[in-house]
Amino acid sequence: MRGDPFWEPPPDDPMEIWGRRIGRSLAVVVAFALAVYLLVTYLR
Repeated sequence: MRGDPFWEPPPDDPMEIWGRRIGRSLAVVVAFALAVYLLVTYLR
């Protein structure tokens, strides 16, 4: 099932693997930026 986020991509599908890496990395960066923004805004 291709829409399932827990589905393991086949090892011969580099676009799926890199897409997940980029998506997860962006999610981590956004979560970190939001946490920093909230700390700076409310603990100033």
